[in-house]
Amino acid sequence: MQEPLTKQASVISRRPRGKLPMNLLLIGSEGAFKSDAAERFLDRLHLQVIARASTLSEAFACLESGTIDLFLLSSEFREEKLSLFARDARCRGFTGLILRSADTNEGISDAEAHELNMIRIGDFVLDASSRQFWIRGIETACTPKEFELLRFFCRHPERPLSHESLLTAIWGNRAGSPHILRVLVWALRAKIELTFPPRYIVTQRQFGYRFIPSPQPWS
Repeated sequence: MQEPLTKQASVISRRPRGKLPMNLLLIGSEGAFKSDAAERFLDRLHLQVIARASTLSEAFACLESGTIDLFLLSSEFREEKLSLFARDARCRGFTGLILRSADTNEGISDAEAHELNMIRIGDFVLDASSRQFWIRGIETACTPKEFELLRFFCRHPERPLSHESLLTAIWGNRAGSPHILRVLVWALRAKIELTFPPRYIVTQRQFGYRFIPSPQPWS
């Protein structure tokens, strides 16, 4: 019986404590990711398997959640399928990574592994593996939840994000309190904003927020 897409899959690899894993969706049969090379790949990049899909259409159903950082297709899919999937995913607004398991067999260097964990956009640089971020070249301390919120914003720049989508991305469900979200946004703004009204995290009245990683300078 096929595993439900919404059921959290077991994590394939052990990760050091203190690391912030990237959320991964596996696409392909369950046995396609049992090799030692696949396990080493997941371990080095601190990847957490949050769901599996046996078909590409099932994988697309997860795009709307906004919680996926990386799609990994098994070698069962040809490169042509990977190209088509990547094109359609980009058209739907996905800004994360899309790989095919055959790409992991040759291994990657430590520098390449580190680079895959980096997010660079506008005035921001984030290191997902160490939970560090820099704004305008200055390293800034943050709590785990603040980092998750900023990372989600960086994955969805310039897009209006509803309160519900942010609650789902940060707390995993829609039962969270909008007040808790406002407090978290306020705390993050206190660390990145230099002006009032805010220029990086802009309020979308009665809807949510929009993240602008490179705001225009004041005229």
